[in-house]
Amino acid sequence: MLNNRDLDYFVTAAEMMNLRLASQNLNITQPALSKSITRLERELKIKLFKRAGRGLELTEAGRILYQRGVALQSAYLEIGEIMNELSSGAGGIVRVGVSGSATQFLLPEICKMLQSQVPNMKLEIQIGMNDVLFALLERHAIDVIIGPLVNYDSPVVQLPVTADRVIVAASRDHPLAGKPASLRELSRYGWILPAKTVSMRQWLDKMFYENHCPAPDVKVEISSLASVPGLIAKSGLLSFLSENILVEEEFLSRLIRIDNDQLVMERRVGITWLEGAFLSPATQKVIDVTQSVGQKMQMEARRIMEE
Repeated sequence: MLNNRDLDYFVTAAEMMNLRLASQNLNITQPALSKSITRLERELKIKLFKRAGRGLELTEAGRILYQRGVALQSAYLEIGEIMNELSSGAGGIVRVGVSGSATQFLLPEICKMLQSQVPNMKLEIQIGMNDVLFALLERHAIDVIIGPLVNYDSPVVQLPVTADRVIVAASRDHPLAGKPASLRELSRYGWILPAKTVSMRQWLDKMFYENHCPAPDVKVEISSLASVPGLIAKSGLLSFLSENILVEEEFLSRLIRIDNDQLVMERRVGITWLEGAFLSPATQKVIDVTQSVGQKMQMEARRIMEE
């Protein structure tokens, strides 16, 4: 039976590749660390380190044990987090990546419902575009993404919760406000748009290209659309953003949709996580609440259409 402390000491030594520094980091003596590693090698009947000049190098067995040891340490932490969450009523910390548009029309209701149902939960929120958020998800720096569902190279689980349309928007005093505008007319004005790595921008550029029109004249390239409604209202620039934002009371009197049927992007909005990723009870609660909020929004939209 492996000694957990010996395994932890070995992982630290393997990370630092220096017994003196590792022993200082562990707050033990170097002889004590050497004795721990020797005991582990005796237990496993195989060498874990070998000399490489003045330093150390992992053997093949040492490399494999290090990888498994790191995974075990992570599993121990996850178990501790789960137990803490269960003992506190599914509270805990959930790291959530949220798209700019979702911060306007989804996130407030999600936070409201979570505070009502699980007041001891803490959300750590990163706001950004889908490309930035997915990079964080792949590095396990966030647990889930709430926003548009787009295609990713890595295997993911995606749960649709509502629908959304992206349209051209401008301030109410823009020259094109209140009348239909062609793609060529729209290309003559300045725009606020996300980077070209963002799927929404790619879709928009493709529409102009396929219709033999100049690409949008981007005057401001922005990393998050969360602040764009205010910028549109003040700057006089066009943008491409969620129709849900335009009906928000804060922007209803300041922004207007520019009519162009070609530039209406239908998309699904939901929650994304890595396939096979560990989902804590708190994370599962965020998923359930997001789905519930989405269903509520769809019912409200149907009710308004029927009236």
